[in-house]
Amino acid sequence: MPRGQASSVSTHERPRVDAAVVSDKDNGRHRRSAYLLLGLLIVFLHGSWSVYRMQFANLPLPLDAEQAGKRGFSEASALKHVKYLTGLGPHPVGSDSLDLAVQYVYAEAEKIKKAAHPDVDVQLELFHTDIGANRLAGGLFKGKTILYSDLKHVILRFVPKYLPEAEENLILVSSHIDTVFTTGGAGDCSSCVGVMLELARGVAQWAHGFKSGVLFLFNTGEEEGLVGAHSFITQHHWRNSVRFAVDLEAMGIGGKSTLFQGTHQWALESFATVAKYPSAQIAIQDIFNSGATNSATDFQIYLEVAGLPGLDFAYTDMTSVYHTKNDKMEHLKPGSLQHNGENMLAFLLHAASSQKFMEDAHEAKQESVEQKKAIFFDILASIWWSIRNA
Repeated sequence: MPRGQASSVSTHERPRVDAAVVSDKDNGRHRRSAYLLLGLLIVFLHGSWSVYRMQFANLPLPLDAEQAGKRGFSEASALKHVKYLTGLGPHPVGSDSLDLAVQYVYAEAEKIKKAAHPDVDVQLELFHTDIGANRLAGGLFKGKTILYSDLKHVILRFVPKYLPEAEENLILVSSHIDTVFTTGGAGDCSSCVGVMLELARGVAQWAHGFKSGVLFLFNTGEEEGLVGAHSFITQHHWRNSVRFAVDLEAMGIGGKSTLFQGTHQWALESFATVAKYPSAQIAIQDIFNSGATNSATDFQIYLEVAGLPGLDFAYTDMTSVYHTKNDKMEHLKPGSLQHNGENMLAFLLHAASSQKFMEDAHEAKQESVEQKKAIFFDILASIWWSIRNA
């Protein structure tokens, strides 16, 4: 009996020991699973943040005038223009502050003209418009007829002095000086004007080697129904020489200047090939065209009225400040203007120096709207795709 009893006790205790061992193993596995999941979550969050930084927030270092040199782009120099224009406060059409803004842009353009390369022909105009009417077939102002008169634009043209045929093949770079009545418009669009003035300073030192001319249009009246661009493209004597249009805009303030509207694959690929920091998202174009945003850009005039091929760029960070009193310089991220300026300067130098680019632009004007459609986006700000729709 003692043996039987001992055997009985041993038989009952063994399963308890085994169960405890199994329980410890299960707890260990559960702890390892929890640690693994936590590690994966940390990796995912870190990876997501890194992707976001690379795709949307990775901006170049701003350069001062000395670092940029005579032929480069300096954010510090562009910011001086933005600071002055923003300091005027709101400058809508018809205001005294807009007159001051136009005078400032004209005076800065005169300085650029005087400092240009000796083999570059520079023409500067203060263009006063006649009475006109703008009626668009689509977009924010669809079906509306907008009358305008007595607008003032600053126009600055660069062509190589010993290539007169370049005068008949112009690349237009456009933005607007005027703001809405609620804001000084640091983003929309003093930042664009500042970039254009600094671009013009650089182009003035390169244009002697161009095969085409470059024309900078600092217009007024964009906020009143795109009438500034309309008045230029229907009234100015250089309008018929424009073959390609680049529009600079802001639907927020700062960050990357993103290509969100474009017409032709060859133009998109040209930009992608030479831009130092290419950024493009067709999704923004789809949202913009859907009417979800209460906005329009001069690019619509160049495409719909003039039938020009072109590209449209915009700052889209902090869209909540768009057309509000909070559109201020303090929200302009360092590197934002450098990003836009370096991309645009590289593109203009390439486009204006390429005979094929201008030949493609001539052919493109004959194509239908459907032929102009293209899909575009970038991946991590370095890989670019452009697919032409059939």
